[in-house]
Amino acid sequence: MTAFLLTIFSIITISIQPINCILQRPSQQELPTKPISFVETSTNIQYTFVSNHRDYRLYKLIPKAGINQAQVNFINRNLEQYLRESFDAPQRHYFNVLQQCGTTILAFFSNNSTLGLNKISALLLAHREAYDNSEYVCFLSTLEEHRQKGLGTKLLNEFIKNSIRSNLSRVTLHVNTENASALTLYLKCGMRCIQHIAGYYYGDQTFASQDAFFMSLQLKNVKNSSATCQSTSAVNIPHNEETSYKQSCPQASSG
Repeated sequence: MTAFLLTIFSIITISIQPINCILQRPSQQELPTKPISFVETSTNIQYTFVSNHRDYRLYKLIPKAGINQAQVNFINRNLEQYLRESFDAPQRHYFNVLQQCGTTILAFFSNNSTLGLNKISALLLAHREAYDNSEYVCFLSTLEEHRQKGLGTKLLNEFIKNSIRSNLSRVTLHVNTENASALTLYLKCGMRCIQHIAGYYYGDQTFASQDAFFMSLQLKNVKNSSATCQSTSAVNIPHNEETSYKQSCPQASSG
């Protein structure tokens, strides 16, 4: 496979293969001009290009076999820092993020940015629930300066498509009952509330309420995965199922 040269800081030059290449300084690596997959040696994470969206590029991040504890600790520190910033919660602790929520990692990077855990613009983290063949969204957030650009919508869309390709039965998440913008998005994605949980966000002062809606999307109802979260017609929920949702969570029937 023909190698090409990429200059970092116009000083360091390394040889890169288009597929599964090894980068010595990944945090300084310029975004590629075409879709590639590579392994970041400092973290042992594989970055795989997914798609473009406006001025951003979406990557799937996959921890590789053989990742060591020092790398796990480094990844967790960076993910915790991102979550603190994106949720405007500088004192909040997010423990063992990779271990608990690293089944699916989808991240947007700005086109004029470099690649690395400290350069993420928007992020989705999820973990597999083997007992019922589902996947749970632990975190979905966008840094303030990158909001209102559809990144959250695209992350959920790709996550749902990935879950369908994995033959999962459903995807789930929790949302604060007062988080109207997030609730509107989740409803548009075809998610419905199956349980109201009082005090789920105990101690969190972000919203007036500390209650949560537990929401679920039955993937069998998705008719057009490419349009999920963008068109309500992409998901067809049977009438009796929709009625059951409204009875379980009448206050969550609209965003």
